Amino acid sequence: MRCLLLLALLVFALPFTGGCGKGSSNAPRISAGGATFVDPLMQKWSGEYKKAKNVEIDYVAKGSGYGISNVTSRNIDFGCSDTPMNAKEIEAAKTAGGEVVHVPVTIGAVAVLYNLDGVKDLKLNGEVLADIYLKKVTKWNNPAIAKLNPGVALPDKDIAPVCRSDSSGTTSIFTEYLSKRSSEFAKAPGTSKSPKWPPGVDGKQGNDGVAEAVKNTPNTIGYVELAYAKKSGIAFATLINKANKPVVPDATTVTAAVDAAMKVKQDKEPYSLHSLAFSFTDADGDDAYPIVGASYAIFFKKLPKDKGPVIVEFLKWATSDGQAFATELDYAPLPADLTKKAAELLATVTFE
Repeated sequence: MRCLLLLALLVFALPFTGGCGKGSSNAPRISAGGATFVDPLMQKWSGEYKKAKNVEIDYVAKGSGYGISNVTSRNIDFGCSDTPMNAKEIEAAKTAGGEVVHVPVTIGAVAVLYNLDGVKDLKLNGEVLADIYLKKVTKWNNPAIAKLNPGVALPDKDIAPVCRSDSSGTTSIFTEYLSKRSSEFAKAPGTSKSPKWPPGVDGKQGNDGVAEAVKNTPNTIGYVELAYAKKSGIAFATLINKANKPVVPDATTVTAAVDAAMKVKQDKEPYSLHSLAFSFTDADGDDAYPIVGASYAIFFKKLPKDKGPVIVEFLKWATSDGQAFATELDYAPLPADLTKKAAELLATVTFE
């Protein structure tokens, strides 16, 4: 009996080590959030990085505006946005904590979803899309749409356009493209994360919300990151690009757009304000899909010495080895030159 008592005392005196393996509760934990555009890939990265490095990346998809504002207010360790910070946002961040860094982490397509009974391959161009969202083209059998779809039985039904209701980088990419194709659209609503849409354009929260609305409502049209379109099984349009060629969104057509756009000097804001920011919309080339954008990890150049090195190492992995997961989730891997430049930029981050 005395031996059993002594054994029990020894067991209780030993430190508990059951959580010291890969599932340890002491694993570094990084809070992040923002763009829904990158969320499917970010969730994949989070799981894979936890297995490989025992680091928790908690990513909350609430829109690019959320990512920018919550980095600035230091509520999260890093944010993601599909549109780079503008001059006003940069100044607010400088006041709050200093210089910010933008690291591109993935590149993807914005697909144009539609729910149109009996129409399996709808063709559209930027000019017609702009007029749909300006509420100038209001019927599916409008002559402008019929001209792009000869022989297709288009219904005499009202078009119900759906947009994002939150501050959205996907919206910024979409409206940037429409602004390039339509001078009227460029004046208003223009390029914005939160444009003022005309009456009759229905807002939904997140890429998931737009995809769900189009899937469940006949005669609707909307825009989402390609992974959401594939996941939802909704039809998406073939777009007539700048070279007047019909293209569908996939890794090949996205890469073609990226290759063309990276040869162009980025002299317009907000891209000109950042060393690794690019406008990939309406790119040159026969194979270029016209609505392409990047997601950027945004954070302060001076990071806390406890979490800073963890954030930098994760982003180094995400922009290199992590790119192996991009294609399976319908993103395009970063070009090798952009991966190299991302590593060089990350090497300039300091810790305090």
